[in-house]
Amino acid sequence: MEQVLQGLAKFSSELRYEDLPGSVIRETKRMLLDSVGVSFAAHAVDKGRICTEISQRLGGAPEATIIGARGKVSASNAALANGELINALDYDALFIPGGHVAPYVVPAILAMAEAQNASGKDLILALAIGNEVAMRVTRGMSPMVLTVRDEAGNQSYRWTNPYGGSRYNLGAAAGVGRLMRLDPVKMAHALGLSGHHTQVPTHSKMSYTLPVPMSKYGTPGWQSTGAIVAALLAEAGYEGDTTLFDGKSGLWSFTGSDAWMPEKVLPGINEEWALLEQQYKPYPCCRVTHTCLDIFYALQAQHEWAPDDIEQVVIFASAYAEKPHLQNKDVQNAMDAQFSAAYAMAMAAFGVPIGVVWLEPEHYKSASVRSFMERVTCKVHPQYTQKPLADKLMILGRVEVTVGGKLYVAEESFARGTPRPGFELTDDELNRKFVHNGSRLFSQDQLARASETLFALERLAHVSELMQQLRPA
Repeated sequence: MEQVLQGLAKFSSELRYEDLPGSVIRETKRMLLDSVGVSFAAHAVDKGRICTEISQRLGGAPEATIIGARGKVSASNAALANGELINALDYDALFIPGGHVAPYVVPAILAMAEAQNASGKDLILALAIGNEVAMRVTRGMSPMVLTVRDEAGNQSYRWTNPYGGSRYNLGAAAGVGRLMRLDPVKMAHALGLSGHHTQVPTHSKMSYTLPVPMSKYGTPGWQSTGAIVAALLAEAGYEGDTTLFDGKSGLWSFTGSDAWMPEKVLPGINEEWALLEQQYKPYPCCRVTHTCLDIFYALQAQHEWAPDDIEQVVIFASAYAEKPHLQNKDVQNAMDAQFSAAYAMAMAAFGVPIGVVWLEPEHYKSASVRSFMERVTCKVHPQYTQKPLADKLMILGRVEVTVGGKLYVAEESFARGTPRPGFELTDDELNRKFVHNGSRLFSQDQLARASETLFALERLAHVSELMQQLRPA
């Protein structure tokens, strides 16, 4: 098992920009564009404002930028704010199986790239390494939902109780260490340290907590500070735990996995890139409801129903839909609004513009919205229990809408934003999302320039040139 840590350290220290496939370079830039955009929008909600203010209060040497804020703070404090901003709206990219990796991996790497005055190519390489290490460690652990099949082939699900984003900290530290040009020995110490600087796994606790707290399933900003400190300590000669994965009490155990499967981590590294299976969110809410939202919007466009015309909506989603925070109809805050399936359907029915406005009090406190939510039922799609899925990226959706006593039904297998033919979000679509998310802070011209810089990141001599464009004048 120690060989896994050494293998990840070698990969992180020795990979060159020239080794990256063009598809990985493109996807890394798309991920960064999306992460920056959702950070802009997050300044409109309390979670984003509070974390920005705290990071500015903590201050430190002016090394790095808080996305969408004036001035600079220390690299670790910039990572603290940016991790929370990226995830504040639940509008950021994710992996299935896995979860929200970007808010755990991007902030530390972006802050250190600015502090080190790295080039655009350096940043792309570090982000690609960080995401790959994070997802490969995740491959070796049990997922949040374990699929169990009986002799007849019927499926059932068992939930891993202590689950969270702890495992992603190794990816953040790997990317930071690469920017600092740590050799394989010091990189191994940085990775070992980063495993001990992780948050406690709290995802399952959130699923049963109402109203949903601002901390949700974890605090990626806080964990990001640990990744930076791990790399700095390793550079200075501080020795980390290079037996991190070993034994019954290894990382996998203390971060909530039921098992450790080291044979799944290293094979195919630098050949098969997990980053290419990243998904992007068209809606600021839990991914579980996205397929059903796609279906409902299509039906709505076809039939032009008014909200009062709709007598009942029944949606069928993944097995995770049974959790209390998705079943919740008493939306009290922006966090509740991100997870309530009934609330997401109400936003679609009322035609509320897609974006941060979904999460603002005027909508989740609206009497008409609350009345509509009572007519929405969220169930688990029967295929999740009847037979195995053909593709791990499937989020099966079925919507049944009753209008005037007539039933309208539609189904789909994937949500928009999934890297499967016909479901991807194009560069133009991601750019429109970026521009919309930044429209409260920047002019259209400023956002166009920032977008152009992000899409051409490899040509940038210094990351500081990009970060200057991400700060309001």
